[in-house]
Amino acid sequence: MIMVASPQASMRAAIVVARGLLRLDDVPIPGCRPDTMIVKVEACAICGSDVRIYRHGDARAKYPVIIGHEIAGIVADVGREVVGYSVGDRVCVAPGIGCGECKYCKGGHSNVCINPYPPIGYALDGGFAQYMEVPPNVIRLGYVNGIPEGVSFEHASISEVIACCLNGLENCPVHDGDVVLIFGAGPAGCILSILAKTAGARRVLMTQRSLPRLEAASRRLGTVDRVIPSLQEDLEAAVMEETEGRGADVVYVCAPSAESQKCAISLADGRGRILFFGGLPKDRCRIVVNSNLIHYKELLITGASSSLARHNKDALRLIASGRIDAGRLITHTLPLEAILEGMRLVEEKAAIKVVVRPSA
Repeated sequence: MIMVASPQASMRAAIVVARGLLRLDDVPIPGCRPDTMIVKVEACAICGSDVRIYRHGDARAKYPVIIGHEIAGIVADVGREVVGYSVGDRVCVAPGIGCGECKYCKGGHSNVCINPYPPIGYALDGGFAQYMEVPPNVIRLGYVNGIPEGVSFEHASISEVIACCLNGLENCPVHDGDVVLIFGAGPAGCILSILAKTAGARRVLMTQRSLPRLEAASRRLGTVDRVIPSLQEDLEAAVMEETEGRGADVVYVCAPSAESQKCAISLADGRGRILFFGGLPKDRCRIVVNSNLIHYKELLITGASSSLARHNKDALRLIASGRIDAGRLITHTLPLEAILEGMRLVEEKAAIKVVVRPSA
């Protein structure tokens, strides 16, 4: 049986005290309330938003805060009002924000809730700690899911970003024989390349500025047919060469880049489908586009924000079945004491996915 220490005991945690200041410290282990649970964190993957909260600030963040929202661990304590979970369960915790009451939540889209709860790892303490308290709405909406037998904590922790990509694929589907263009060789771009191939894409093209990262991603994944380093090749010429002058059937923009979003519209084929997966910086979030391209080519442009509970369940099933090889996406596993090194690796684009082991 897993027993959580008393609330008076301490644990190690990575705390963003203020923008630009991340500190490892001993803090009290959270206590379990009637409608919450305590999870002993075994693995928590670093997301680009963790780096943003730490380095640049985020409007959703409240400092000081323990960051981290891609969480896998063991249930250590369960409140008396919580049903369906037991001490010792291996679970993933995803950052559901829905209130459960607005029209979007009731319609099955809690990820765009208009009265969102504070998100884990932004305004509520998250997973870069040895223990965390899971809030009631996350439990109620189904964002705490059992880890299938045979799936490690490290592999399970990246189910959250896979779930976000499944949401993107659902909003902007790939059809059999499509040519797919992906901006960005980070975790989302890599996962979407796998999902695109699984969905029947004939060719997957991936572009970003850095050739070494593109080549590293391509070697590890085996799902990218051509890499196009935009600083060394003419992106438009390369895409047109691959598509007989038509443009890509599907374009996934997985980079926080206004220029990439504009290029996506230019490089899509008629009736092409475009997904803006990565948000833009709040102070630079507007782009100017040729709207006639959208009009005359009948382009379909959509976005993807976070995920739904069912996407997280599906992500764990994909990992368990081997349809997504999580080991190909994880390039580094580090102890909590090395989290600053992990942040550096992500910030410098020297990794695909970095997983931290707080309880190791």
